[in-house]
Amino acid sequence: MPDAADPTEFERTALPLLPDCYAFALSLTRDATDAEDLVQETFLRAQRSFDQFEPGTHAKAWLFTILRRLHIDRHRRAKVRPSYQPEEEMEVLAVARTEEPAADLPPGVEPGDVLAALDEVPDPFRLAVRLRDIDGFPYQEIGRILGVPPGTVMSRIHRGRESLKQALVLRMERRAGGRTGWRPGSTTGTP
Repeated sequence: MPDAADPTEFERTALPLLPDCYAFALSLTRDATDAEDLVQETFLRAQRSFDQFEPGTHAKAWLFTILRRLHIDRHRRAKVRPSYQPEEEMEVLAVARTEEPAADLPPGVEPGDVLAALDEVPDPFRLAVRLRDIDGFPYQEIGRILGVPPGTVMSRIHRGRESLKQALVLRMERRAGGRTGWRPGSTTGTP
């Protein structure tokens, strides 16, 4: 067990994960101010309960779980849907992930297109895809973060990826004036 009285151990463990926590909070709240508040509350709660963190386990998953539970608690108390600000969310997600190389994308598709299309995916599926494909969590960890069984995680990821592909195709067709030949599963298309 880590020493809860040692602030440097908490800082070494948690502070490097601050940008990831903020990006995840922003994907949940869809509001920059709410996301900042949620991250601050998450880090306060995590610091208070740091003695319960097991060294050697996935600190990011531990923080994401705290963050998600706090978000749910806020919604239960407020009983309101978060506001929608996709431009800010996409900018933060793009900045948070610029250090990673782009996946094998079809010609003419930019990483920003994928992030923007991801915003069009319904919430339960979008969060599962984000945690798997952007944050790189294994299925078991995603299940713990979202509070669902691994089979549900796999189903949500599959459905989310299908929805993401459809949203991406529609984006590319709109950009090309409806003349794109690219379809999900295809690596070529006519620009």
